[in-house]
Amino acid sequence: MTAKNLRYTQTLNQFARLVPPLGDESRPISQQNLLFWVAAEKTPPTPSKVAEAMGISKAAVTKMLTPLIADQLLAKEMDTADNRSFTLSLTAKGQEELIALTPTYQAPMETVRDGLGKKRFKQLIKLLAKANILLNQAHPNGAGPIDVDCDDEEEDDEDDDM
Repeated sequence: MTAKNLRYTQTLNQFARLVPPLGDESRPISQQNLLFWVAAEKTPPTPSKVAEAMGISKAAVTKMLTPLIADQLLAKEMDTADNRSFTLSLTAKGQEELIALTPTYQAPMETVRDGLGKKRFKQLIKLLAKANILLNQAHPNGAGPIDVDCDDEEEDDEDDDM
């Protein structure tokens, strides 16, 4: 491996270390991510739907659910469309937790977006999404890439709220 390739790898590793939200250290980032994904869904999602949206396995979501349900941040109800599954929703306590986590959760992405500008930030996200597709193809046991559409006008509005 050349020094140039090592610098590329180090740059990616450093980015991955610096990007995770700075939220509540008592709640693992994986659980914070799950709370935000459940909150972002228009209708209460099933664990399978959340796993697909997050690009992780259903087993990983199931593992994250246990403490969130025990802490009464998420509630689960039988899925009326499929009695073998259940849907997830935020509780009032979960909503309060999200409000408290939001500023520090969003801070790293806001820093990158503000520093790069909206157009270059979208380019970065598109390139990272393409890189994730390539890596998922190289490692087929992964859960799959996350669908990113930076051209969607609705998402443009959401970006402004960051």
